[in-house]
Amino acid sequence: MPWINLLGNDIHYTDAGAGQPVVLVHGHGSTAACWEPFIEALKGDFRVVAYDSYDHGFSVNSPRNGHPADRAEELEAFIDGLGLVRPIIMGQSMGGMTTLRWAIRHPHEAAALVSCGMAWPINLPMPGESDQNEIASALDPEERIWLGVGTSFTRDWINANPVEYARYIRIRSTAPAIEAARHPRNLRASLGEFVSADPADVKRMRDGLAAVTSPLMVFVGSEEMPAIRAGAEETAALVPNTRLVVVQGAAHNAYYQRQDLLLENLRQLVSGVLTDA
Repeated sequence: MPWINLLGNDIHYTDAGAGQPVVLVHGHGSTAACWEPFIEALKGDFRVVAYDSYDHGFSVNSPRNGHPADRAEELEAFIDGLGLVRPIIMGQSMGGMTTLRWAIRHPHEAAALVSCGMAWPINLPMPGESDQNEIASALDPEERIWLGVGTSFTRDWINANPVEYARYIRIRSTAPAIEAARHPRNLRASLGEFVSADPADVKRMRDGLAAVTSPLMVFVGSEEMPAIRAGAEETAALVPNTRLVVVQGAAHNAYYQRQDLLLENLRQLVSGVLTDA
């Protein structure tokens, strides 16, 4: 069980396989362990690394008050700490936003980029959330311990995969994630988790995405939240070399519902990138 110090935080990660590095970045309330099927599928051809961002998995918690680390800086520190060159970076939800923010800082350095269930513009909490100052909690409202996923999976998928769904919930529900969910961090203090709606930040994000030259795939479900679906289309229009994949019948966790389709498109994307390099 490897560990690394990133920005003063004790961070857990996994490391499997050899070759071209693939970095997997999980979403809010999730964990590196949710990438296990992808790690198994890719480790024969790539070096696959995935880490638990702070407040998640087995990694350290941020202070309940104060300023947690910028997650794009955390990703930078992880790549630098492991000495990864020309990585393929795939992020889901919050991890997708982290991937895009990293790409703006490093527009030419990734062999390929994948953002699943997240794109830009998107500002959280979503409209309708009662507390605009706190990150929305994933805690089950009755049990107050399990980290649910709301409507991130479609009901048809849950009904067809009850054991896998239950495993997904258990895998997410680690002590650091529950601690962070029981004591939600202030949204404005959580630097780098979400994107500001400030006009200066909007212009910076738009200009930054337009300058990214690494190939990008945006993978989004047809049943995704309208704001994220619109963000996926906006991002596809902004980043020059983007493949937009809309997964029919999938929701926010389209990456997990259609692992086969994501892996197929990832291999196609990487094959084209590595062939042309």
